[in-house]
Amino acid sequence: MCNQQEPMQPLTLSFCSKLYKGWRWTTTILGLGLITTLEMPAWANIQTIPSAPGIIPQNLVQGSVIYVDPNTGIDSGASTGSQSGPYRSISYALQKAQPGTVIQLNPGTYSPETGEVFPIVLKDGITLQGDVSSNGQTTVIVGGGNFVSPTFARQNATIRTEGNSQILGLTLTNPNTRGTALWIESSNPTVSNSTFTNSKRDGIFITAEGNPKITNNIFTQNTGNGISIARSGAGEIRNNLFQNTGFGISVNDEATPVLIENQIIENRDGVVISHQAKPTLRNNLIENNQRDGVVAISQAQPDLGTVTNPGQNIIRSNGRYDVYNATRGYTLTVVGNEIDQSKISGAVEL
Repeated sequence: MCNQQEPMQPLTLSFCSKLYKGWRWTTTILGLGLITTLEMPAWANIQTIPSAPGIIPQNLVQGSVIYVDPNTGIDSGASTGSQSGPYRSISYALQKAQPGTVIQLNPGTYSPETGEVFPIVLKDGITLQGDVSSNGQTTVIVGGGNFVSPTFARQNATIRTEGNSQILGLTLTNPNTRGTALWIESSNPTVSNSTFTNSKRDGIFITAEGNPKITNNIFTQNTGNGISIARSGAGEIRNNLFQNTGFGISVNDEATPVLIENQIIENRDGVVISHQAKPTLRNNLIENNQRDGVVAISQAQPDLGTVTNPGQNIIRSNGRYDVYNATRGYTLTVVGNEIDQSKISGAVEL
């Protein structure tokens, strides 16, 4: 199963993934440090990617700006958090931030060695911004800490969100056993133009009344899932790339997210839906996953398109089935999609 964990190796770990407009993205983890570089390969097997990586939400500029630099900053009264006198850690900057503040992260790796205390709790109204134009390749947060979730007991996360906070242009990695990079619970954050990679469980976990907007991100090389949505979690997950991770997206319990215009490719499974979950899928590309494209089990009832609202998903070239209905007596309505009918298993109404 994709949620099984492997012990973290003490040696340097490197990987390359052909991801971004023909660029090759190389990530190297050394201890708790993480270095990312981009180089142009001779070829790439991905023709389309999430578009508009440089768009920043209009409500970004709201109030003051606090600058943080893990290399030159100082966490003390000797620093002002200005561009010329940045703080060293996000954790310290958050003690000074008020709603409407943008915390601007300078390039570097933010970790326990630079003063971070995990999980970082991103308060309501705070924007945490790094390098938006490159999906956070120069601004990396590595680490995780334990906390008790009201709906999921003890967890380990890099960042937890509150209220309407924003995360823009960061790379997040949680190398701890069963570690999740971003935990969204009973909050409504915007998460955009970021990268979630090499976490030992999920890139993002959404639960309880979580209702985020997750757009233009990259999810790759996570041991568990790119995104997991559980309990009454919802939200809009639009125009993201899920590649070479466990399940691209896992939807459970009574969750009702909307999945739109995502690329879900080369994972173990594309989208796995269980319990009484009812996600809506529109205009997604789900292809070349090792086993199945879309899987529905238990009493799940995904909306893959109706006569009045066609799905317009492209689900093709997956290893076993493109659509696998393994529910208990439910027929899936799958209207207006591009699917090879010979690779459908279970009761499906086209």
